Amino acid sequence: MVIDKLFFSYRRPARFCVIGAGHLACFQEKRKRFHRLHSMDTPGMLKMSPDDATRLGSRLGDRAWGAILRSDAFIFNIFDFDQLPRSTAKRLELAQWRLQKVFPEDISLFIHRVFHLGGKRLLSVLLPQKDARMVEDWFKGQRVPLTFLGNSTVELMNRLWGGGWRMLHNNSPRIMIELDHQLGVAVFQESNRPYFIRKFRCDSEEAFQREIRKTLEYVKGNYGRTPRSVAFFPGRPGFKLADPARTWRELDLNPVQVPGTEVFTVQGAV
Repeated sequence: MVIDKLFFSYRRPARFCVIGAGHLACFQEKRKRFHRLHSMDTPGMLKMSPDDATRLGSRLGDRAWGAILRSDAFIFNIFDFDQLPRSTAKRLELAQWRLQKVFPEDISLFIHRVFHLGGKRLLSVLLPQKDARMVEDWFKGQRVPLTFLGNSTVELMNRLWGGGWRMLHNNSPRIMIELDHQLGVAVFQESNRPYFIRKFRCDSEEAFQREIRKTLEYVKGNYGRTPRSVAFFPGRPGFKLADPARTWRELDLNPVQVPGTEVFTVQGAV
């Protein structure tokens, strides 16, 4: 079995599973609308019981599917350069050279993809090969074709700021926050070009607010920017925001409602 598309493509398969911490949801896209076909609470695709695996495999059938993984296993870096080569291969080499200066592990053990964010900025995304193989092996064991392996954060970044949700226009949020179990990912952008990304852990609403404040202060101190709009995508967090409107008000952020978020949120998670 060969995964022929990694991380993101606007030609994402019509059927895909979003796999997070403790929850899995399967969707089909028809006429630009997402239809939830199946969802289940699970300790993970690779840890589910044989009965649950068989039941899910039978629902997926023998059609081609994609898998979009939450960001727990992924490593993100945004690099700015004085100059960028036009060649995609040269850009990958340049990102790997920069990555070797800050990343202590063996890059050969990871799938490494590089995305041009515009200007002279690159996004480096790493996924351990062992994690990709485990997902691929699960689909192979259920005899379900897997043709796409994606990442929810990259998917959201592309759809928010890469033209996926064209109806946002000038109302594009300056911050995107994704939350799944105890993992948070905050991405900051200006002129639809992400410039800062941070992963953090939080196990309560208080910890969540503390981490967001810390990140906002860092961005203000290091980038001289004070963003005020946010798009929030709660997957299956380990806690709920008691009063979301008050939370954003206390953080001095204005929430932006984004259509199509059912793919990356769990009902009742906010």
